[in-house]
Amino acid sequence: MNIRLKPCRFCGEVTAISSKSDAHRLLIASALSDRPTFIRCNARSADITATVNCLNSLGADIKFVDGGISVKPIKEKRKSAVLDCNESGSTIRFLLPVAASLGTNTEFTGGGRLPERPLSPLREQMEAHGVVFSPINVFPVKINGEMTSGEFTIKGNISSQFITGLLVALPLLNGNSIINVIPPVESRPYIDMTLNTLKKFGITVTEKSNSFFIPGGQKYASPGTVESEGDWSNSAFFLTAGAVSGRVTVTGLDVSSGQGDKQI
Repeated sequence: MNIRLKPCRFCGEVTAISSKSDAHRLLIASALSDRPTFIRCNARSADITATVNCLNSLGADIKFVDGGISVKPIKEKRKSAVLDCNESGSTIRFLLPVAASLGTNTEFTGGGRLPERPLSPLREQMEAHGVVFSPINVFPVKINGEMTSGEFTIKGNISSQFITGLLVALPLLNGNSIINVIPPVESRPYIDMTLNTLKKFGITVTEKSNSFFIPGGQKYASPGTVESEGDWSNSAFFLTAGAVSGRVTVTGLDVSSGQGDKQI
């Protein structure tokens, strides 16, 4: 294939591609909510599709529609489910604690390199709180039993996804919980993204000195409509072009944890 590039001045306005990371979190929170949610999202991927399919297997009714994703939440907890995570590490790490908090006996399957993705120390912490796992290094991963509340300790330099999974699941349990994160903390902005999602859905989490206190018995309250923020990593190409060429505006980015567009 031959490609010919002609120099030109690059300027104008583009819409940021929706953040896959944010969409994962919004989907799970919506599936756990008290009423339907519409997620404005201008992109889809294999990983997001995997999360949608897994949440549907847990009892939600989620569909891709024009302009975004329609989510009808889980109404009744299922006794058992098979969740195909495809190749999405985010999906399995987020949903392991969620499925356990619902008391659903779950088989997690998938393909590609997913069987190689580590689940420790999340696995050990869940086992310490009443969840029974299939043997280590056996795939698919199977869990049984309902997770109990209490104190969880996670090393912060392995994966922020473990912390996100617990942050999303623990508010559903009857008792209060605390997550102690041993520094250094990997990918702290992704934890902040999770906390921001929880706040949008009415969930209270108090942070102090690398610990998160999570009151139990909380209910996810859907805001009705929510928008997946723009993906900075994809937008960086356009912003860089604007820096060296002309004025570029990328709409849909969450700037400094607020709203607005980014211009260069």
